[in-house]
Amino acid sequence: MKTLPLFSIVLTLSTVVAAPAADETRTERVKFEAGKSSATISGKITGRESVVYQLNARDKQFLDVKLEPDNESTDFNIYIPGRGPGDEALFASAMGDGSRHYLGQLYKTGDHSISVFMNRAAARQGKISNFKITFTVTDGQPGDDAPAPVGAKFDKSASYETITFRVTSPQAAEGNSFTITPAGLSVSNEPITMQVNGKVTEVMAQDIDGDNSPEATVIFETAKGHRLAKVFTTFAGKSFGEVNFPEPEGKGLFDGYQGGDEYEMMENTFVRRFPLHGQAAKTRQLQFKLKPGEAMKRLVFDRQSDY
Repeated sequence: MKTLPLFSIVLTLSTVVAAPAADETRTERVKFEAGKSSATISGKITGRESVVYQLNARDKQFLDVKLEPDNESTDFNIYIPGRGPGDEALFASAMGDGSRHYLGQLYKTGDHSISVFMNRAAARQGKISNFKITFTVTDGQPGDDAPAPVGAKFDKSASYETITFRVTSPQAAEGNSFTITPAGLSVSNEPITMQVNGKVTEVMAQDIDGDNSPEATVIFETAKGHRLAKVFTTFAGKSFGEVNFPEPEGKGLFDGYQGGDEYEMMENTFVRRFPLHGQAAKTRQLQFKLKPGEAMKRLVFDRQSDY
């Protein structure tokens, strides 16, 4: 886990990752011992098997889930009460950085379902996964006295028409996080909190895909001077969630790269540009298009240009 990633408060139903068929799923109830707020369970799945852990938690509580498998093909999804495998997920570890860790504030009271499964390739091959999964439920954010940042060092808003995104961050030297809170959405304006390895520097808003429902980008800078972006999208002006923004692949795409990224949101295009070192060209620009994905909207690499 890189500095305890906080894939979190994804409080809109934005993620769907395929899990095994329901008839190969067993269900287990998560129970905490008296006086404890955490439980670790050992499990095993083979092939298309999956386990759905039922965990009762209340609105506004914080849920921390950490999966430790011996097979890297193992992931987990989290579903709000009333939903389960096959529905949209609150969180999908397959969309993260490989840490298989979730920490977020809940917004509905009831049984939350955590489904542990292997990806399709491993399932088809009948692979085996032994794992430990730890569940923690607290009334306040772990490590904080309050669930929301107080006196945040970064506090800035960006707006697009009637929708505003406010971003706050304590700018902690280690384990920093930010909270992005929308306003003006018609169904859910619940915030999302994410942990980042760096200091937040900017927030921007624009309608990238031209559907009259805007996106927001939070920029943060690492200790090495690399500026990275977390992108969020709104759904028909009703709710919002994270966009999958993978590092583009291509031979020589990052030759001469030493950081210094800049980002720009334009209608129909998301732009990332950075200076090149040791080459004739001074700047490389990467353009991305926002597209629907199997799990969530994603920024797809479109083309590059050097100038």
